[in-house]
Amino acid sequence: MTRSFAALLGVLLLVAATGTAAEAQSKPATQSEVVSTPPSSAFASLSQGNKRIAAALFEAQTKTGAVTPMTLEEIAQERVSGRKWGDVFQAMKAQGLIEAETLGQVLGRYDRARHSKS
Repeated sequence: MTRSFAALLGVLLLVAATGTAAEAQSKPATQSEVVSTPPSSAFASLSQGNKRIAAALFEAQTKTGAVTPMTLEEIAQERVSGRKWGDVFQAMKAQGLIEAETLGQVLGRYDRARHSKS
């Protein structure tokens, strides 16, 4: 008797869950559900790893020179717009903003500086 009751209860729960899922899928999306608000900044929308790279590139910029350094937001926007970090690095290097030879050097120096401060 208890097995049949447990089986019946399981079937009822399964049917109820399936009906709820079907009902939720058939509901049309309203305009407010479709539109999402964009993040307040490009940097805020980056993952933690991408934030690390953007910050490393930002801090690696030479502080002297005729070229105006890029802001952290401008660097992040390059990534958000679809550019790869290697391409962003090469463009900054070509503009004379960064003296490092590789992106790996930039990240290594950034990580060492962060760890020495803590």
